[in-house]
Amino acid sequence: MIERIHILPGTLARSPGHIHEQWPTPMTAIRAVAGWLAPLPAALRKRWLNSPSGRIVLNPDRHGFAAGLNRVGERVFRDVAWLKPALLPDRAAFLLPVGEWLVWLIGWGEESPFEPALKAWSQFESGVQSCFRAGYGLSPAARSDPKAYLIEGVAHFLADRRSLNLNDPRLEKLLAATLFNQASYLRTEHRRFFHLDANEHE
Repeated sequence: MIERIHILPGTLARSPGHIHEQWPTPMTAIRAVAGWLAPLPAALRKRWLNSPSGRIVLNPDRHGFAAGLNRVGERVFRDVAWLKPALLPDRAAFLLPVGEWLVWLIGWGEESPFEPALKAWSQFESGVQSCFRAGYGLSPAARSDPKAYLIEGVAHFLADRRSLNLNDPRLEKLLAATLFNQASYLRTEHRRFFHLDANEHE
């Protein structure tokens, strides 16, 4: 996944001192983020790498997921999870844009350009809704919207699965059995294809 992770020049220099100590070089930062993606099953990694979209960009100012075309330096990428290292002390908050990208990638929501990735999609949706109604969301947004709840859960799973199990055991078990389970994915994907902007390039 390293090829999908980028860091803008000057990001570490403009981050708090403890971040620069933890990540002394840009490659250290990129490898750390790639390491947190290790729980992703091969099927989801393949969907990501086969897609023309989906980049993670470490930068000093911006934090959040931006669908559509994004200018990154002199390049243009589609669908970018912008990560601000200053937020790293709260790893789940830091990885929240990645969680949003992954929820987009698996096809959650009408606005996603991807077909649902999981075999038992309706059961997955109903499972998320059931967990959401139990009221375990950690943030006000997650307690008021199922999509925000799922995004937060995915980010928390990547950041600290044990902590998620303590705070929301039902969602941790659901994600472990579905989104993070290789056997849950469709063998043959039928993705909605979309045209790339003429100015977009890898």
